[in-house]
Amino acid sequence: MLLKLLGLPLSLPAAGMRFCFNQIIQAVDAELLDDAPVKEALLLLQLQLEEGEIEEDEFQEREAELFQRLREIRAYREARLREQVAEQGEDLGGVVVQMDLGEDDFG
Repeated sequence: MLLKLLGLPLSLPAAGMRFCFNQIIQAVDAELLDDAPVKEALLLLQLQLEEGEIEEDEFQEREAELFQRLREIRAYREARLREQVAEQGEDLGGVVVQMDLGEDDFG
């Protein structure tokens, strides 16, 4: 008990830093998993094409980039899900959970 109290000046700042880094990681993960801004950009791009603000070539190029980003988000989600299932699968006695993120997620 006494050693714990004496070690507080060193362990407390480290625990605080660990907490801050975990919060940053959670915020970054949430942003990486959010596909709403990409879908919104696709809708805006379609609107710009219909209003004649951009040409068909530019539309196709930017649309391809946005769809690539959606595929990356989907792959990241699936990888994270596999990691979580693998971590929890050991606790669940090997039960595997499968989640389908169908193509309808892309608009």
